[in-house]
Amino acid sequence: MSENTTDPTLSVPRRLKIAGTIVVVLLAAWAAVLGVRALLDRAAPPELPATEVRDWATFADHLVLGTAGPDDTDRLEVTTVLWSRQGAHPIGRRITVEAAMTEGEAYAVPVAWLDDGGSDGRWVALAPGAVLPLDGGRITDGGDTWAEEHIGESARTLATELYETGPYPAAVPHLYESLEQRLAAVDR
Repeated sequence: MSENTTDPTLSVPRRLKIAGTIVVVLLAAWAAVLGVRALLDRAAPPELPATEVRDWATFADHLVLGTAGPDDTDRLEVTTVLWSRQGAHPIGRRITVEAAMTEGEAYAVPVAWLDDGGSDGRWVALAPGAVLPLDGGRITDGGDTWAEEHIGESARTLATELYETGPYPAAVPHLYESLEQRLAAVDR
């Protein structure tokens, strides 16, 4: 003899199934957007204050001249360090800097060391507009920065102005600290 047992079944109305499916899809899409955004925020270079000369003098570690390496590595062959902030992170002659550059072209770039926690860190340009193309050592585009006033001049004039102006007074006690601490010290 066999028993015919039927497990109880839950009857869910069709509309509720559709609504539940829509909620699940929307939640999955929202989670995916947040995940992609988190990856982009971590991977993309930050845009730091770079419009004023004091921004560069406070938040950049160095103003360097260099030639862009292959596009896939974001490598900058540093030929000259024109200016360094007091307490700046040491820089080498070949760095990877997160900036849009054309291979083989010369640039003046204010670079900052962004500490990612622990012993890791990375070089970033202060802002996309702060990556200044050079032609024969002369600035050809100032981006949206104070360097616009120096188009056609030698990049060395930027270093002179950086030395003469100096950092924001509120940041002076934090010059040997991290970029994040200098940013926090200057209320912009």
